[in-house]
Amino acid sequence: MKRINYYLGMLLMMVVAVGCNEEFDVPPIVVPQATHQPNMTIADFKAKYWQDTRNFIDTCKEEIYIHGYVSSSDAAGNIYKYLFIQDETGGIGISIDASSLSTTYRVGQEIVLSMKDRWIGKYNGQYLIGLPEYYEAQSVWEAGRLPLETFKAMVESNGLPKPDMVQPLNVKISDFQGKSDSQTQLTYSGQIVKIMNVKWAEADGVAPYSEADASTNRTLVDEQGNQLTVVNSNYATFRADMLPLGSGDVTGILTMTGSDQWKLYIRDTSDCEGFSTDTKGTINDPYTVAEAIEIQGKERTGWTMGYVVGAVAPEVTTVKSNSDIEWKAPTTLNNTLVIAPSKDCTDFSQCLIVGLPQGSKFREQANLKDNDIVYKSQIFVRGKLAPYMGTHGITENTGSTSEYKLTVIGGGVTELNEGFSGGAIPTDWTSVQVSGNKAWYVTSFNDNYYAAMTGYKGTPPFDSWLITPALDIKKAKEKLLSFKTQVNGYGSTTSHFEVYVLSSNDPVTATKTKLNPKIAVAPASGYSDWVESGNLDLSQFDGTYFVGFRFEAQSDANYATWCVDDIKFGAAGGGGGGEDPEPVIANRADLETMNGGAPKSSYGAYTSTQGWKAANCNVLQGGEADSNPVFTFIGKVEDTSAYAMAVTLNGKTSAVGTLTSPVIAGGIKSLSFNYAMPYSDTVVKFSVKVFKADGTLVKEDIVENASPVKYQVYSHEITGISVAKAEQFYVVFTNLCPTITDSNKDRACVWNIKWQSAD
Repeated sequence: MKRINYYLGMLLMMVVAVGCNEEFDVPPIVVPQATHQPNMTIADFKAKYWQDTRNFIDTCKEEIYIHGYVSSSDAAGNIYKYLFIQDETGGIGISIDASSLSTTYRVGQEIVLSMKDRWIGKYNGQYLIGLPEYYEAQSVWEAGRLPLETFKAMVESNGLPKPDMVQPLNVKISDFQGKSDSQTQLTYSGQIVKIMNVKWAEADGVAPYSEADASTNRTLVDEQGNQLTVVNSNYATFRADMLPLGSGDVTGILTMTGSDQWKLYIRDTSDCEGFSTDTKGTINDPYTVAEAIEIQGKERTGWTMGYVVGAVAPEVTTVKSNSDIEWKAPTTLNNTLVIAPSKDCTDFSQCLIVGLPQGSKFREQANLKDNDIVYKSQIFVRGKLAPYMGTHGITENTGSTSEYKLTVIGGGVTELNEGFSGGAIPTDWTSVQVSGNKAWYVTSFNDNYYAAMTGYKGTPPFDSWLITPALDIKKAKEKLLSFKTQVNGYGSTTSHFEVYVLSSNDPVTATKTKLNPKIAVAPASGYSDWVESGNLDLSQFDGTYFVGFRFEAQSDANYATWCVDDIKFGAAGGGGGGEDPEPVIANRADLETMNGGAPKSSYGAYTSTQGWKAANCNVLQGGEADSNPVFTFIGKVEDTSAYAMAVTLNGKTSAVGTLTSPVIAGGIKSLSFNYAMPYSDTVVKFSVKVFKADGTLVKEDIVENASPVKYQVYSHEITGISVAKAEQFYVVFTNLCPTITDSNKDRACVWNIKWQSAD
């Protein structure tokens, strides 16, 4: 028995010894080798098949092989279903119906493409290798996405990735911006480029690369003021990262769109180099008043935090002593503020002066003549730190709500009548997502627009707020609030709808007082009827406040959809939303109050003080030089020194630009206005309709210009309108989108809208 154990032990030792000394073969690295050699450069191939038209597709009938090194990457999610390659002569994009392309085709991977019987063309102006696809809206063929298997059949990888072979072309924005000729497009479209010494226009220490709900256009600006749009996807891994501050270099893929606009796509944040990590001067790290004084005149722009201690005294144009300041509230004038390092400071040499632009929200809410509550409160102001009125100051503040922040609220509207007819959340409302990734939105049913919120397909828990503009309850004629609600419960057990009065439009930090309105009750299935809230008395709130509509839900199998409409306050309130709005009596549209009196280049919904509503429009302003959204051709309001403002009607078929007046009293017999083509489009065509207050169409006029000159001002008058003096009317401007395209096109701006009342 011992001998058997001995032999077994020896055998085990031999096995272990062999196992310890075993050497395994390492699998060899397989290096792909293309079987074909390129016989044409990318530049020659692009030139051979070039067409000036916006959409086309052509077939390559020759034995052409092109090669290039992969210059793009979809790893960070900002470039999606595209592969870009370049050789020593240029770059080109390939449209492929597949994601995660970077796992196979890394940056620097050389590929060879067999183009015989394959296709090259344009998709809305972008030159691409793709698949023939018919665009029915314009009856043209274009370059659609290649199925992945089709792409694999035409491509060969050659060697291992060589990232050093992908070197961006150093360019200036002026090399291509504003140029859409064939040579410029052939040179730069699809090319990876580096643009040096630029700033992100929207960078403020808070703004992310992209908003959460949609891809976001951001703007690069060079030292000469040239601008370039950078498209950032809301699905990019870096979406929520803060836009870089200061100046630096940006690398990306340059493309041309059908609206003759150049756009850049970065691959990830490593494409942004040399920018500042110093957050000083941002809203979260503002300058102190002392710091702002120390760097006066050094070309620094940013946020400053201080305390409101007064305003410049009447008839003072140069502040030389403490007696030139009114250290009190209310003040005599409403056009300046004095900002100090502490609330009890009365030494002008330690303070900053900031002007309050006429007609702005800043003046309305912060001036001490009308808002003594702001006196000695903390304030945040953005602007250039430069001398003003002979002393230390903050200049170049436009007065828009994005350039100041109050810790107490003054001003505010005394009436509110919101039915969301503009098709979007109004720009003076606030949408806040405390938690969850879903926000309030505007939708419609049976031609009725309303605000809604649901957690469907979102990430819980949800705490989402829709907040009114500031309401001056103290000065309101009637201190009553009313609205309507509707709900589809979908069996939800955790979804709740609540209404609060808030001390600010930040529901996290605001003092909240819950209201007790009548609200809809979810039926067993489907949507409930609309339910009137009843008149809610807000007279206990003596000052300026906000009303917040809250959707709150925890994790649930289903989520309710809550809807709210016809929100009324002040003289517009009472009865829960049944009355017609009080008519406006005037003879000129107050477009100068759109967006709080500040121009805005992005398209959206804007409302003027009198109630003119723009949907799918942007807001332009006259100025000394052209720098979108400011243009010299718009000029000034007649007989004043104030610059006029214009509304641009977008010609995008999925988002048609409209401008609708409020109900106007006094009748009308003629209407006149100016219009122009502010961008590089080709045609202008829009309708102007005049209705009686009951909806009866009185007059329709089509304004059409087949060959407008960019920046040329045109005048138009409509006569023979018959609405009696005792009657009311309203006017609707609508872009007729003659090009029929789903891109920003056929844009016309209108301004100086005037009418002659009936006799």
